[in-house]
Amino acid sequence: MCLNANHAQRKDVNPRKPFEPVPNPLDPSTTMDDAISQRISRIYAAIGAIEEADPQKLKATVGQTEKVYAVFQDFRGGYSDDELSNQAHTVIHNIANLRDNLRRWAANNDHDKNKVDTTVNNSIELQVIQDLSNNDKHGYPPRDGGHSKKSPKLIEVDRVMRLQTQAKKGSMVAMTLGSGGIPQFHGDGTAKAVVTGDVVGSDNGRIGDLYEIAIKAVEAWERLLADFGLVALKSGT
Repeated sequence: MCLNANHAQRKDVNPRKPFEPVPNPLDPSTTMDDAISQRISRIYAAIGAIEEADPQKLKATVGQTEKVYAVFQDFRGGYSDDELSNQAHTVIHNIANLRDNLRRWAANNDHDKNKVDTTVNNSIELQVIQDLSNNDKHGYPPRDGGHSKKSPKLIEVDRVMRLQTQAKKGSMVAMTLGSGGIPQFHGDGTAKAVVTGDVVGSDNGRIGDLYEIAIKAVEAWERLLADFGLVALKSGT
């Protein structure tokens, strides 16, 4: 069994390798209250919890008889639907809940709290995450389409293998199943199982992939945190 992604065939390659490994870019020289520090750290911890790149933990189920050799791999890691949904919503809530905490911190530390709202207004990903969080707290559908005006909802939550090439010509990544069903990764790209799902509107039209939306939402927060002097942005962000 072989899965591969070649850069020549991929059009959605992100040159930034988000959270590989999960970084926490808090600048130790800055001063902030513990509540903000913990909120930011929890976002990175939540993202890290939905990723798994250790091949030993992604082992396929192998069955063999005298006549049949069968391999089953779904990358769920034994998690139930409820457990995967809980992991997904933990990410959603941690990202969404930073908004009010940042507004309070900015007001108390001589920063413009309106920058927080501006960041959300300029990021469709943050708006969608805010709507998904509110759905879980208040029910669906959101009033007037929510912050995003798209009435987003999360469906088909699962854990899937994600192969991603680097943003350069000739980059490739492939996965084969080795002895005992343990995945083997090849090439210069990244491979990891991630918890994600489809984000759709009220008409079930696809808005995007939850994992990708969450990564872009965090990147929007990172730019604001850098503006506030709380983090140092990584190259390419």
